[in-house]
Parts: sequence; C-alpha cells; structure tokens
Amino acid sequence: MTFCSSFGQTFFLGIFNPFIRQDLNLSHSEFGGIYSIATLVSSLSIIWLGKKIDDFKLRNFAIFVCLSLFFASIFISQLSSLLHLIFALFFLRLFGQGLMSHTSSTAMAKFFNRNRGKALGIAWLGLTFGEGILPGLVILLLNFMIWKKVWIVIATFLFIFVMPLILYLLKDFKDNSEEPDQLKVNLNIKNWTRGEVLKDIKFYFLLPAVLCPPFLITGIFINQTFLFESSGWGITYIAPSFTAYAIFTLISLQVSGYLIDRFSAIKVLPFYLLPMIIGFVISYLFQFSLSPVLFFIFIAITNGTANVLITSTWSEMYGTKHLGAIRSVTVALMVFSTSLSPVLFGYLIDDGFNAQKIFLFMVLYAIFANLLFCLKIKSYKPVITA
Repeated sequence: MTFCSSFGQTFFLGIFNPFIRQDLNLSHSEFGGIYSIATLVSSLSIIWLGKKIDDFKLRNFAIFVCLSLFFASIFISQLSSLLHLIFALFFLRLFGQGLMSHTSSTAMAKFFNRNRGKALGIAWLGLTFGEGILPGLVILLLNFMIWKKVWIVIATFLFIFVMPLILYLLKDFKDNSEEPDQLKVNLNIKNWTRGEVLKDIKFYFLLPAVLCPPFLITGIFINQTFLFESSGWGITYIAPSFTAYAIFTLISLQVSGYLIDRFSAIKVLPFYLLPMIIGFVISYLFQFSLSPVLFFIFIAITNGTANVLITSTWSEMYGTKHLGAIRSVTVALMVFSTSLSPVLFGYLIDDGFNAQKIFLFMVLYAIFANLLFCLKIKSYKPVITA
C-alpha cells in the first residue's frame, strides 16, 4: 500500500502534467492552482476519513481504500473537462498519497510494539521503491500508448494484483491484535482520543518539527532547477543528487527503525532534524562541487527518519487505540503544508530571492522547529494509568 501511494504523489502525477495541460489547454499556473485546490480539499477530507481506520476492520478499510484508488485511476483515464480534472486529482491525492500511506503506517504501528521502528522502516521501502522505478516505467509505457491508457494499466494492476494480495495477507489477521512479545512490559498506557490530543499543548510544540521535512522538501523538489542554477551547481548535478537521495532515504529508513526500537522514538526525536539543518548550512556556506549531493544526502536522512519516527512518536506518547484518528490530523496537516509550499517558494522566487536567501530561511525555520519542541521534550512520555 505504501508503494501504491506513489500513484497520488507529486513526483508521479507531475509526469502527466504536460499531457493534461495540452489536452485541456491549461497554463502552468492554472494547472498548479487546480492541483493546490485538490490537495487542500483532500487534506481536509483525510481528517474525517482517516479516522475510520479505528472504527472498521482493517481488511475492509484497506480494500475500500484500494478500490477507491482503482476507481480514481479509471476516472482520470476518461478526463474530459476542467471540473473532471479537479475531482480526479482530489481522488488521487486523497486515496493515493493520503489514505494508502495512512492505512499502511497506522496498521503497522498498531500491530507492532517492540519492533515498531523496523516494521515501519520496511513498510516505507514501498514508497522508496516507487520513486525509484515508476517514473522510468511510465516514461517507457508512454512510448507505446497515450497517457490515459497508462492509468488503465495502473487500475488493472490495483484490481488484479494489489486487492487480492491485501485479502490474502490479511485473511487470518485479527483486529486489535498485537505483535507477540514475551519480553513486553505490561504497562497501562493511556490511549488518548483525538480531542484530548488537540487540547494537549505539547502537541503544538512538536507540530512545526513534524511539518518541517514535507513542507521544505516539497518546495525544494518543485523548484529544483531554480535552486541548482541559482546556487551555481548546474543542472547536471540533479540526477546524481536524486540518486544519492534515494539511496540514503533507504538506508535511513532501516537505521532509524533500529534506533527507535533500541532507544525509543522520543529519545531519537531531538536529533532527527539535525541532518537537514547541516544540509542547509552546507548549501548556504559552501560552493564546492559535491555540495548538492551532500545537501540531498542530509535531507534524505531526515526525511527517511521522519517517515518512521513520527508515527512511532504518536504511538509512544498517545497509545495506539485511536492512532488512526490522531494520524489523520497530522497527515492532513502535512498534505496541507505541501500544497502551500510551492506557492510560498514561488512567491519568494518571483520576489527576487536567490537560493542562498531561501536556504537561510529554511535553516532558520528548521532550527526554530527543533528548539521549540525541545522546550517540552521532558513531557514527551506516555501517561501511565492505574
């Protein structure tokens, strides 16, 4: 399911951008505006729909999400108008980027206890795998068929392979069951409701740090050509930088999973933004040839860690009974932040800011976010009930 979330991710949908604009005679800004609107509305929908994973059988909810993405893929393959595009992007963003990854992470975090970090690290390899193979595969398919037929292929893949696989993998799964662990300490950890979390002040101290990687990395990726050229790196460094990014994302997923299981998510938390901060400092201060590659390596370490760490942190702090409801809020906010990021970065670029000034703003935000939650770090621990 994490792999299939690729079908609603920006890196994947961006491949179809020129074909959609040509078919509907849209400008870059018009398509960008529609994309942002669809993303914003999907982020609001996740708050309600993502909570339902706590209320329904996992097998049924997973099939519902997969079936919805199947219909969304069929829907965009029949694209005919502007209104049609708005709904198609909304469904793909909601059920692809949003609920596919939400279902995967929530299910893994609820079931696994002692091995939660490693389990999430393995699950998120799906997205890394998707980022690695899907763009090349789609470009290959576009040599043999029109772009709409590619979405028929995706729908077919979801229906004849992914849905039966979900049914098979969950055929013996019992809801509310947990990872067998003879060493588990029987602590009565309070399971917070979403309403209680939203009233908890330390949640808001942590939120800027949670939103930091998706917000900034989306802005970097969308404006990668400008940032490379403005920094004097040259666009020839884009390909090796993304290769390094993919490799170190994969490594950080596994290493962070091990560290979280070894020390706990809360103990790892104060360090996870530091690689990104180092990357920004390198980009701001140094101009040697390997600067872009090092920059992408350091942001990959933070991003890979974040994919595992944040869900583990909510599980440790607030329990797992209402994890779907809690994650639905944070996922919605992350999706919302990724819709604002291109707009803000575009405004800064249009206003004459060069890459160095933008890197400075990014490092200041990352440092502020890290310091903010560190003020409350001693209170980030589970509440034990009698």
